Amino acid sequence: MAPQRVAQVTRPAQASRRGAVVVQARKLSHLRKKLWKEAGPPPDLATRLFSERIMYLGMPIDSSVAELLTAQLFVLVQEAPDPIFFYINSTGIAKSTTKFGNEHEAIAVYSMMKGVQKFCPIYTLCVGNAFGEAALLLSAGSPGKRAALRSSTIMLRQPLQRLGGMQASDIDIYRKITREKTATMAKYLAACTKKTEEQIMADFTRPRYFNPYEAVSYGLIDQVLEPKEERVVFKDWEKMGSEIADLGLWDDDEQPLPTNIMYPGTSQYWRSDFDG
Repeated sequence: MAPQRVAQVTRPAQASRRGAVVVQARKLSHLRKKLWKEAGPPPDLATRLFSERIMYLGMPIDSSVAELLTAQLFVLVQEAPDPIFFYINSTGIAKSTTKFGNEHEAIAVYSMMKGVQKFCPIYTLCVGNAFGEAALLLSAGSPGKRAALRSSTIMLRQPLQRLGGMQASDIDIYRKITREKTATMAKYLAACTKKTEEQIMADFTRPRYFNPYEAVSYGLIDQVLEPKEERVVFKDWEKMGSEIADLGLWDDDEQPLPTNIMYPGTSQYWRSDFDG
């Protein structure tokens, strides 16, 4: 009978805790609606990430994507010698109808990353997949600052060949260029993984897949990010000194704003208490 009495005692506390979370979520929702009406909508997602020195590669690499990544690196290295965070979820180069692929675009981003690292450390994180050239960019982060989520997949492969629809005299030319790009990829991967170029060439003769722990052993990344055991259910607004704890629930048009809440919508750059 003792376990049943314990369950009866703790159940109301759990219910009240869950209710507090719901109330706080509703308060924040009302606040954001009110702030958007008075100060304008928040910045777009790409601008918000870039303001925090975060780069995100979430699509195949082509000329436009490589141009954007290179431009972001240019701007960030000029702003301040602070860390740059590069999140990757990409299947490598984009499929192209041209005779040449976009491997040279990925190599340009790689070269830029290595140049920027002289001034700013670059943290790379695989949040999904990193195939082919995306795996090269993942491994190009600063030593000790390359990571992956434990659910991610990393794959090494040679540059894709496009030899269809050509006359016989051109095939040898394009095969030579493909071999040169393959050697370049092997050279850069060897530099990042501390392996020999011959070993890299032998390993990606065929596509080779790694889970994050295998990628650590291979030298592509340095660590696997594991979820923390402790979870923060809700913030203690009173302890943080925020007036959100004292606000009641109002209609959208009548919701009062706390005086110590900042928002990025006017001439000054504001930060809200519930962002930090």
